[in-house]
Amino acid sequence: MSSPINLPTILVLQNGKQDHPHLVGTWLEEIGFNLEIITAFNGADVPTSVPNGICAVIPLGGSMNATEDDVAPWLPAERSLLADAVTRNIPIFAICLGAQLLAVATDGEVSRALTGEIGLHSITFNEIADTDPVFGSVTKLFPVPVTQWHEDLVSKLPSSATVLASSELCPNQVYRIGDNIYAVQFHPEVDGDLVQEWEIHADNAYKSSGRSGVAKEIHEAEGSLIATWKPVIQKWGERVLAQLD
Repeated sequence: MSSPINLPTILVLQNGKQDHPHLVGTWLEEIGFNLEIITAFNGADVPTSVPNGICAVIPLGGSMNATEDDVAPWLPAERSLLADAVTRNIPIFAICLGAQLLAVATDGEVSRALTGEIGLHSITFNEIADTDPVFGSVTKLFPVPVTQWHEDLVSKLPSSATVLASSELCPNQVYRIGDNIYAVQFHPEVDGDLVQEWEIHADNAYKSSGRSGVAKEIHEAEGSLIATWKPVIQKWGERVLAQLD
């Protein structure tokens, strides 16, 4: 697996047609990464371990749940790949469904939330996060704005994980495993345009939420969302690059 002019390559696991890396991909490309995107939803093969030449992994969101293997038959391979990355301490930044897949792959548990979260919400970081090298820069913000789109949640953390942030409806909004493996329940990659696309292709999480016109509030908060999460994503990327030196 080669990358343009030998740029370090991040493997991106795309679980849904509308669930692409979007802003997160752009921010990482800005600091020198190539993205190798596996369109699992479209039948692309998902390896069961991290291929040679990959420096980090980003599993993205999707409308299925983390163990819905009959709907998404590539999920066992994706969970195996994530478990392999953890064993080998390969950096991960897992988003929404990706965070749930990572939990299931490493002895955690996922269940249906009592109430899903859709649209603009906020999360609260704990004291442990204050000294975290990736998220420490945003822990003093209050409220910390995030875009949510989920009806499942990580109900039991992996035994090796440390929770960094929570919300009123979801106790494990951000967790960390090891030095540079992170998982977030929210969506730092989206803007109002992508959320509008999600509304058009409404999944069960959206249909059951009773919400409408969510894209408008995300459009209005875009400046704050990008100012908050672009530095976090790029800090994670910088740590990946530092491991390559």
